[in-house]
This record gives sequence, structure tokens and C-alpha cells, in this order.
Amino acid sequence: MEKGKYANLTTKQLQKRKKYAFILLVILIAAVVLDVSALIYNLVIGKGFFNTLFVAAVGCIVIFVPIYMGKNKIEEELKNREYN
Repeated sequence: MEKGKYANLTTKQLQKRKKYAFILLVILIAAVVLDVSALIYNLVIGKGFFNTLFVAAVGCIVIFVPIYMGKNKIEEELKNREYN
């Protein structure tokens, strides 16, 4: 990853990216919760384990991680600008 990737962006652009990252994270969390609850429901009523539900939940978690890390870096850059 290139150093200072977010240093070239304006504060307004960083705040906008942070907002969109937050929205995406909320959507991904909701998707995982719904997916896991559907998986548990199917197990409880006796329909068995559906691989597609599990794969979708894992996919959402895999997508969640880099977005979360990017949001943290944006917050760090905004804090650095706040102190300067």
C-alpha cells in the first residue's frame, strides 16, 4: 500500500469516504446478522445446514475487514489534520 494515500485527499473528501464506509459497514453487519439468523432458524426447524447461507455470511465478513481498516486509516488521517 502506498504511503500517504489519504494525504492527497481533501478533508471534505475524507469525511465523505468515512461516511460511505460507515454506511457500508452497517449494511454488511445487517446482512451477516440476517444471514446467520436464517441459518440458525433452518437448523432449528430441521431443514439442515445450507452452504449458500454460510458462504454469503463469510463473504460479507471478508468484505467487511478491508472497509473497516480503511475507515480506521481515514479517521487517523482526519485526527492528524485536526492536530496540525
